Amino acid sequence: MPAPSPLLDRVLDADSHEMAPLHFWGRTFGPAAGEIAEQVTGSMKLQKGNDFYAPELAGDVTEINHDSVWNLKGTSAPGAFDFQRRLQVMDEMGVARQLVFPSFAIFASMLKIGDEFKVHNFLGMKGTIDEIRELGDTGLNEYNDWAAATTRANPDRIRCVAYVMDNGTVDDLVARTESLIRKGVRAVNIPHGVPPAGVSPADPAMDEFWGLLEKHNVPLVTHVGNEDGLFASSVWKKNVPAFALGKTRSIELGLEPYSFATLHYTAGHFLAVLTLGGVFERFPGLRLGMIEQGSSWLGPAAENLDMWARDVYHNRLKNHISMLPSEYINRNVRVTPFNDFEPVAQDFRRYPNVADSYCYATDYPHVEGGKESKQKMYDQIAPLGAEIAEKFFVTNSELLMPN
Repeated sequence: MPAPSPLLDRVLDADSHEMAPLHFWGRTFGPAAGEIAEQVTGSMKLQKGNDFYAPELAGDVTEINHDSVWNLKGTSAPGAFDFQRRLQVMDEMGVARQLVFPSFAIFASMLKIGDEFKVHNFLGMKGTIDEIRELGDTGLNEYNDWAAATTRANPDRIRCVAYVMDNGTVDDLVARTESLIRKGVRAVNIPHGVPPAGVSPADPAMDEFWGLLEKHNVPLVTHVGNEDGLFASSVWKKNVPAFALGKTRSIELGLEPYSFATLHYTAGHFLAVLTLGGVFERFPGLRLGMIEQGSSWLGPAAENLDMWARDVYHNRLKNHISMLPSEYINRNVRVTPFNDFEPVAQDFRRYPNVADSYCYATDYPHVEGGKESKQKMYDQIAPLGAEIAEKFFVTNSELLMPN
């Protein structure tokens, strides 16, 4: 067993997931979730890696020990969908608090906003696109009720992220978010590949939404899988041998060169609009997490935004922003690296002006999180000193999981 790090009991985990197998969706979330599970079963049988199709699994019963929590992935990992057991898993991991993103609701959100090819051909859904959209919306409501209840049960340690998808108006976006906050939700997600409520995120029409999040200290946390909309065509990677899917598949990630190399475009675009558009100037207490979209892009993006704001458009922007974009990013924005390959220690060295932005995440129990990730990342970060290790594993993530 690897030697434990000195941060054993205090880590804040900025990305984990509920991961119930398909045949548990109905009993865990509700009837719409059960119907979605039945319809996507055929396509999920073909997926390798994240094993949503696991009919032999009778419950969340795997023994909780070092090896099972750091090396076992998928629906059979302990605490994958029993969140009383998840608390014990967190104790074994040395995780004090955890953001919990969905697995099921990623599917429901795809039904709500995905194109016809994705919902019919990739997911195997039946019915008209309007029927599928309605089913997705109902499924999201079921998941959000579960997220609120699970957070209320252990609010100091577990923060389940609600997925908010409006009906095309800011009033609806605000109303849905207000309702979730009243129910106990402590973090929300909106799709960041499309304009929220049909308007720019920096449009003053959105200020009521940003003000609501700021007032209640509720972070907005975007996540991989929400990119639909920015790229209007999937043809960029079609029929290109180098971009063919491999044996491992993911509902979130393309897991081939094109999808990984362009993953950060949506996050960078959303961040440019918020930063240059003055949202963080108007709402200095706003909290933004851009999760499982990598970290290596952030430093160069901050430098690029600084150049345009300082050297090209200073006069135009001076009435809208009073700081450099990198200063807003360091104060208001958090990102998570991919544990298996991203050199976040190099990011800390190269971009100290955004050193408060990099956060550790397990992605538990998804396969993309890698094995022994805490020790692996500690070994990478430790040479930078105790202060940087404390930032990466604990204090930087406090923005996303406030007391």
